[in-house]
Amino acid sequence: MKTIFNTLILLFLPLMSFGQTAKNADFISPMEDGYAAVKIHNQWSFIDENGKLIFDLRNDLITNETRTNAVDLGVASMTYPLMIEERAIVKALKDGIPYFGFIDPKGKIVIKQEFLNVSNFKDGSALALKLSEEVLGESKPLGKRVVSYFYDLVLIDKEGQITKYLCGPFPIKLSKEHLKKAPPILAKDLSPNLIAVQTPEGKWEVMSID
Repeated sequence: MKTIFNTLILLFLPLMSFGQTAKNADFISPMEDGYAAVKIHNQWSFIDENGKLIFDLRNDLITNETRTNAVDLGVASMTYPLMIEERAIVKALKDGIPYFGFIDPKGKIVIKQEFLNVSNFKDGSALALKLSEEVLGESKPLGKRVVSYFYDLVLIDKEGQITKYLCGPFPIKLSKEHLKKAPPILAKDLSPNLIAVQTPEGKWEVMSID
C-alpha cells in the first residue's frame, strides 16, 4: 500500500506544481522577457516575476546540454528553454523525426509542431524551416508514390502563419536516419530589419525582414 501511495504521489507531482513557487529545482535560468526556465526532475516549466510556475512541468521544451558552435539560429543554439514574446519552443517526434512548434505562457500549443526547425521570436516574427513535398510520379510495382522532399526558410508570425519566404528550396531525405537532429537555420541577424541567409548553393544573401 505504501508503495502504491508513493507511486501516486510521483505521478501527480507535475499536476500539483502549477501556480506554486519553484522548490528543489535542479536549474533556474536568468529571467528574460518576464520568465525564467526551471528544471525539476528532468522536466521543465517557467516561473513568472512572482516566482510562480506558470504551467505544469513538461518534457517537450527545448534544451541542449551543449549548444552548437556553428552558425545556427535554430534549436541547437539553445541550452535551456526560453519564453520570448510569450512563445516557447516545443518538440514532437513523428516517425522518429523531430518537429517544432510553440506554446504560450498557459502551456497551450499555439503553433503546431510542423516545422523542421525554428528560432525564438523577435519583434513578432520567428524563422522556421517549412517542409514541403513534390510528387514525382508513382511506382506501379510497389504501388507507392515517388515523392521528393524539401524545405524552405520562412518567416512566421505569432500564430504560425508564413509571412515571407526567405530562401530555398533545400532538398532533404525525410527519414529518422537522416533527421536525427534538426537541419540548421543558417542565418545571421545583421540589424533589426536585415538578415543574412545561406542559400542552397552555399552563398550568403542579405534580405529585408520587414
